[in-house]
Amino acid sequence: IREAAGELLQSIELFDIYTGAPIAPGYKSAAFSLVFRAEDRTLTDEDCDREMARIISGLQTGLGAVLRS
Repeated sequence: IREAAGELLQSIELFDIYTGAPIAPGYKSAAFSLVFRAEDRTLTDEDCDREMARIISGLQTGLGAVLRS
């Protein structure tokens, strides 16, 4: 996550790992708390959405991760 994120990612915390139904056998669901911050301005939804898209793309490409919806 840190590799894929831009400079706005201030902190990351893994707060849950789940296995079991409806997650397929051999897989697990991981939940993270991400904090975005800029020293010089208030972030917009677009700023955070852009960072999240970059992170999700990096996880999908690098790890084959799938975003649960």
